[in-house]
Amino acid sequence: MRRRLILAACFALLIQPAVAQQPAAPPAAVTRLPQMESIYQKELSARHIPLLGKYLVELQRQAASATDKTAYQAEIARIQQLINAGGVLDLIAVQQSQSGAMPMPAPPPVPVPIERKQALIALSPALAQSISPTPVANAETAAIGQAEWRIELITADTYDLLLQYACPELTEPLTIRVEFNGQTVEKELDTDRATKDAQTFRIVRLGSLTLTSDHRGETLRLSAGDKTSAKLILKSLLITKPRPPAN
Repeated sequence: MRRRLILAACFALLIQPAVAQQPAAPPAAVTRLPQMESIYQKELSARHIPLLGKYLVELQRQAASATDKTAYQAEIARIQQLINAGGVLDLIAVQQSQSGAMPMPAPPPVPVPIERKQALIALSPALAQSISPTPVANAETAAIGQAEWRIELITADTYDLLLQYACPELTEPLTIRVEFNGQTVEKELDTDRATKDAQTFRIVRLGSLTLTSDHRGETLRLSAGDKTSAKLILKSLLITKPRPPAN
């Protein structure tokens, strides 16, 4: 009997290390961390992108009247890159940089789903390099036959072109044309697209633009019928990512 007890004790000592070496199951909170971080990044993206878009429009407006545009152009390019990357800001690093402290390197963000990357460039009359006929300075809207803008940075991708306009005198179809990087997008505004007055604006999709590489400092041209007889009142031309297909 004593011999059996000794053998049982030895056997227990032999198997104890093997049991101790088995990894414990990770806590439920640890396995949920990636999912929680992904949800957090999505929520940040949804909040930051509209604010960045407003900031970008204001930068473009200020750059249009600035004598030295270098600083504005660099900041515009930085904000557009942020939007294209999903719009998630490292707020701690921003605060430290504003206070003069050296920001700590931030961990790479969780990739943002494609549907959250809503890049937006808003081109208004006040930001145009040239408009024909010449409007009032810094006008929020303008009757145009042709307008040109300098695009500081736009990355390779497919974009929708959306026109925010008024056109009360649309008595016959009006051809709208956008030219950029050797590509031309055309849309004919039929008479049923007329607005009731010059203060009522509508949005129409002109078409899509596909870029196979990044472009910096190139000119985008918008024309609407006869340059000398402007009928289209422009509020903005929006360059944005296409909407994801409905499920």
